[in-house]
Amino acid sequence: MLLASASGVLAEPLAIESRLEPAPTRDRKVVRRFALPGKPHGLALGADGTAYVGLAGPQAVIAVDPATGDVKKKAVLDSAEIASTKELVTLRTNVDKSRLYIANGSDESASILSLPDLGVIREITMEGETIRDVVPDPRGRYVYLLGRRVHVFDGEGDIELRALPVDNPMAIATTTDGSILAVVGTETFDDTRVTSVWLFDTSNFNEISREPLQTEDPIELVMFADRGRSVVAFGRNRLYEKRVTSKPTRITAGGDGSGPMQVKVGDVVNGTHACLPENSGPQIATLTGNDTMLVYAERRCSASASFTGSNSGILPASLYNVPAYALTYDAKTNSILATDRAGYLTIYHVPRAALSR
Repeated sequence: MLLASASGVLAEPLAIESRLEPAPTRDRKVVRRFALPGKPHGLALGADGTAYVGLAGPQAVIAVDPATGDVKKKAVLDSAEIASTKELVTLRTNVDKSRLYIANGSDESASILSLPDLGVIREITMEGETIRDVVPDPRGRYVYLLGRRVHVFDGEGDIELRALPVDNPMAIATTTDGSILAVVGTETFDDTRVTSVWLFDTSNFNEISREPLQTEDPIELVMFADRGRSVVAFGRNRLYEKRVTSKPTRITAGGDGSGPMQVKVGDVVNGTHACLPENSGPQIATLTGNDTMLVYAERRCSASASFTGSNSGILPASLYNVPAYALTYDAKTNSILATDRAGYLTIYHVPRAALSR
């Protein structure tokens, strides 16, 4: 069957078998693994446990039964003849899992698909901006696009309502109730760049607070954990956790404006060493059902396994030596699904927290 894209171009059937080929492995972390050609990137789960995988090669989404490898549906977003570069960087669903939101990367666009039929509802184009993530508001009021700014669209993705005042943001996330939006970006103090997390009240998009992360490193992803009481952020080589404050926080310089950076007591960030896989995406970590166990993939390295000095109760758990691109948690089977650029869709056992090396 041919599918019409938002641009009116007919998408041709995806050249992939109706069932993925099992890939044998002796890795005890693995429940099952399937070979998946086409540069698998973003990953999301549907209401019935179907895995939706973005394939950057054919610029397509496939719906897979993770228990059998059966390919239930296929949709190409742009045919090979179209000069587009949809990378399907992230795939995210809304609360009732009736829609799929796709960040297309250097294609400068985002796609909204209906589930489970994979029909194209909308394509949002942001000329000149690489779209690195698309996050739906849990209440259905907005769609957030991460480009050179954070663009706030209405819930249908039709109209841009505002762009938030954070230049070159790195990552975004919302609380589970949608009341707060976190945006990671940088500020400059006396020619020193400092990475911070802006927290916005989504009822009016006023700034609630600005939380310093005490790092200059780029941040790959940010998320709320522990029922919105902590912000967790990942750099390429370090994992940060910070309790959310209820009043504005600022980084200040010395008395004459030229001294060393200072932060107020209570602004300390807890951290641990981490080694994200090469070329992983913004979905390289996921929370399990209790909202305090944080599972992430790592390349082989020497890393600690808990936040030093933290009283938040958040427990990092590493899928060690797993070169994943994206992860998601399946609560129904208590398992972790992962894509990787080597061309696999893998189902893993949930690792234990404080996993020893």
